[in-house]
Amino acid sequence: AMSSLGAAGADGYYYPPEYDGRKHGSLNTFRGTHALGKRAAKLKTEGVLVIRFEMPFHVSCAGCGKRIGKGVRFNAEKRHVGNYYTTKVWSFTMRAPCCKQVIEVRTDPKNTEYVVVSGASRTLQSLEEEEGAR
Repeated sequence: AMSSLGAAGADGYYYPPEYDGRKHGSLNTFRGTHALGKRAAKLKTEGVLVIRFEMPFHVSCAGCGKRIGKGVRFNAEKRHVGNYYTTKVWSFTMRAPCCKQVIEVRTDPKNTEYVVVSGASRTLQSLEEEEGAR
């Protein structure tokens, strides 16, 4: 005879006796949790998901003037801020590592690129690199 904890090892989940699959659907629904855990804490209330964002180009911080290199990663809040025809426009907000300045970057579906909205500005170097790539 297997103990009840041994039985849980078979599928990796413990289903309490009061759980009813027909009524609750998933364990997440039953527990009132989200599959993405705490990254989705503000998803229902504010429509915000925390994602890992990588700076797509070199920028200068508006708070202290320090350079933030292309490829630097941030935990950013991703939110839907509008549409370009049927394509969603996303906003990513993050804090600069140097002085905690809030930086906002948005997608620009029309020109298929990212645009710095506030908190920083693109450096001349990043604009020159882009010209060279064209």
